[in-house]
Amino acid sequence: MQVTTMYCSGCDHEVAVVMTDRATTDAQANVTGEELACLEVGTNCTGSLCPLGAAESSDMVHRLIRHGLPTNQLTRVSGYCDACGLESELALVGENRASCLVCGTTRPWEALL
Repeated sequence: MQVTTMYCSGCDHEVAVVMTDRATTDAQANVTGEELACLEVGTNCTGSLCPLGAAESSDMVHRLIRHGLPTNQLTRVSGYCDACGLESELALVGENRASCLVCGTTRPWEALL
């Protein structure tokens, strides 16, 4: 994987990005070759669509998880994931949405007090 920096018009500064490698195994769906993944996705993002990867924040987080890239920059909460059935850390992405850091599934999220 190749790491570089690019200017992001969404947060108005240079961000670290990685061009992922092609998938080496068969996937359930057609997987295009390399993908651009922002290593700084998270609370500094200003919109729902990443101008670098042409993807929603949740899709960008899923790319990080799928390729085993660092997710330590993401705001996390503990919670239960319906998709994988595990109590795990969830990354807050977008408005009232969270992505499971185990399986990458994104669902609506709300805090229960």
